Amino acid sequence: MPRNRRRAKRVIEFIELLTVPSGVYQGQKFRLLPFEKRFIRDVYEPHEDGLRLVRRGILSMGRKNGKTTLIACLVLAHLCGPEATPNGEIYTGANERAQAALVFKVAAQIIRAMPELAAEVRVVESTKTMVHYASGTVYTALSREAGSKFGLNSSFVIYDELAQARSRDLYDALDTSMGGRTEPLFIVISTQSHDPEHILSKLIDDGINGKDPSIVCHLYETPEDADIFNPKNWKASNPALGKFRSLADLRAAAAKAKRMPGDEPTFRNLYLNQRVDAQAPLISRPEWMACNTDRPIEPGEGIYLGLDLSSTTDLCALVGVSSDAHKSAVDDKSNDSDRVQAWFWKPRDLLDLHETRDRVPYREWVSEGYIEAPPGKTVDYAFVAQRLGEIAEDYQILGIAYDRWRIELLRKELTDAGIQSWIDKKDSDAKKSAWTAEEEGIRLIPWGQGFRDMGPSVDMLETSVLERKLGHRNHPVLTWCISNAQIAKDPAGNRKLDKSKTRFRIDGAVALVMALGLKRREMHELQESAYKGLSVEQVIERMTIG
Repeated sequence: MPRNRRRAKRVIEFIELLTVPSGVYQGQKFRLLPFEKRFIRDVYEPHEDGLRLVRRGILSMGRKNGKTTLIACLVLAHLCGPEATPNGEIYTGANERAQAALVFKVAAQIIRAMPELAAEVRVVESTKTMVHYASGTVYTALSREAGSKFGLNSSFVIYDELAQARSRDLYDALDTSMGGRTEPLFIVISTQSHDPEHILSKLIDDGINGKDPSIVCHLYETPEDADIFNPKNWKASNPALGKFRSLADLRAAAAKAKRMPGDEPTFRNLYLNQRVDAQAPLISRPEWMACNTDRPIEPGEGIYLGLDLSSTTDLCALVGVSSDAHKSAVDDKSNDSDRVQAWFWKPRDLLDLHETRDRVPYREWVSEGYIEAPPGKTVDYAFVAQRLGEIAEDYQILGIAYDRWRIELLRKELTDAGIQSWIDKKDSDAKKSAWTAEEEGIRLIPWGQGFRDMGPSVDMLETSVLERKLGHRNHPVLTWCISNAQIAKDPAGNRKLDKSKTRFRIDGAVALVMALGLKRREMHELQESAYKGLSVEQVIERMTIG
């Protein structure tokens, strides 16, 4: 690939001619660190047909590694330095007004610290705007609602701390404003988002793949399996450590996280740049992704299902787990694997509204087949009932554990669709066993959402993940729900999923936990049952749709 090394060198030389406006090094010239020079070279050197090849650059690292100053210097390189173009439009995007003002403030301080630049650039504090007289290039710091940003013709954009964006509206407005330029450039400098479905996570994952030569991504993160309290592992996420990244400050943050475990997720995310929620989820992302497998539940296999209908206006989830009944019955061992299949429903008319609310690509998931979106503003349970009938034709449904919410509405739709169902209440006093039931149709098992039913079920999920028995095939909606799942504990240490601890959806996690809990209970009863002497075919025949 052709490289224009002189172009990157000019950018570096220009920045190192600028004067530090404040702080310990006030009055001295900037000195870029090796990681900053490396990023600049990788962005500005690659060329194709005489033009800069790179159109997007992503630099992700821990907090306080000098990103604001670097952004300000790059802005000036495009405003009045070697990258200035006639009538260019430069924008820095930020999530809050104060954050946008900070980048502008640093750039303005640098201008004022150098009389030769102050004579060339007009600084307008009231509108957070700068104008380069000679080229007509304008720089503006943006932070307000994205609706007012359309119609821009951007030549250079930097988004500061994209991870903190609550929606992607401003990002999209700026990203789509660059089509009229010959060499547009969009740079993102940010710590990582904890959310794998956040736009920044998507950009980083795409950049790391390295398949698009027009994208450069430099990710500095401490591995999640590393000892986070060992200072030797901090450099990986803090490339300016020991320079303008204070080691003493990092030690203090680490000591606090070690002393107060509730602060550890925040330390991991903001200081070690790990994709970890500030509120630790039930299952960490590395553990969950270690269970990614392509092995599906085959047609005709036995399957346990968990159903969380939620609200008719929101996400409804059905998650199935393979039975592997033959292995448990023949070998008298615990289940060999927990292969997962998931179905989700969401009202089509609410996709756009809820994309903004939940910051996830619902429409993309619908187009890829991960969510079914019936028309209207509510999920019609007749649609769900019909889908259950189709699932019953593909798999041997051994039982559906359900949250009692709205189940009677679904049963009515099942009946109207000609699908039989019966509720197995499993009277514990009478010791009634599901294995002796004579009813035909889909067996529905009420599943409490309190500690008694959900405690063992949560344990089952955790064990299945840690022992690598779970296989989820990287279903993105289920993965998102798992990443949002928080737990509550009772005084005895029992756990349950707690929807009140997260504003994002966990319906898929609830359905998966119920399905695993049902499987655990049924497998235990199978081993203890008087029907253990029956053939596998007889056992499954008793449990399957009649």
